[in-house]
Amino acid sequence: MTVIKRHVLNKLQLLLEMFPCVAVIGARQVGKSTLVKMASNDSWQYFDLEKADDFQLISSDPIGFFKRKSNQIIIDEVQQYPEIFKTLRSVIDEERDSVGRFILTWSSSPEIIKGLTESLAGRIATIELSPFLSSTYS
Repeated sequence: MTVIKRHVLNKLQLLLEMFPCVAVIGARQVGKSTLVKMASNDSWQYFDLEKADDFQLISSDPIGFFKRKSNQIIIDEVQQYPEIFKTLRSVIDEERDSVGRFILTWSSSPEIIKGLTESLAGRIATIELSPFLSSTYS
């Protein structure tokens, strides 16, 4: 498992050098939050939209949130607030050449992935994590 973690971690770090935003998607409990926390250092700020305080902070005034926090932001479980994509698009476009600004995670959903790729096309890279398969041997 260490080789897999190292490969995905390296991929995430490489994509952050190329894109303003990187999204880590996958089923629940596949290690998305763990991966993004491993990839970030102390300068990154972490927000979890499944926590009421973080959700309220971002959803009550998303434009104001991004004016105050425009770089090195992790937003976990972004599927809780899909309306954020329109705001994020304009925030990225204000500094289009600036890379490595945002990391998003969410539990995969075809509707959200479609909305994401349409609204953030060319501004975001995605990494999809799959669950490990376990097998039993007799």
